[in-house]
Amino acid sequence: MTKGPNPISPTRVNLILDAGPGADQQEIAELGQKLRREIQQLNVDDVQFLRVGKAPAGAKGDPITMANMAVTLAPVVLTSLFSLLQMWLTRHDKSTVTIEMGGDKIVLSGSPSKEQRDILQAALARHQG
Repeated sequence: MTKGPNPISPTRVNLILDAGPGADQQEIAELGQKLRREIQQLNVDDVQFLRVGKAPAGAKGDPITMANMAVTLAPVVLTSLFSLLQMWLTRHDKSTVTIEMGGDKIVLSGSPSKEQRDILQAALARHQG
């Protein structure tokens, strides 16, 4: 019999933010920073921006990485994280957030549909044991 994740062991959730059509690098960076600050208000262990690819020559940073973050948290905090993401997306209705966790990949946008809520509930059940 396969066990679910240990509720005490931290879980890593990768989030990929898409600010929507027409968003520039500055908007993406600002939205990423806002989302990170809100996630930090939860009882999470860590929220780190992820570097994807190489920064252009001479760049002083790669703002696109602010759209990619890794959240380390206890599995019991997943419900709070998912709720926060759903509320955040209702305020930023042009944005989408892709959640990658364990072999699951869930794309959320705007106000979640019943299908999205069902998918989130199934993922919570798998990852919270």
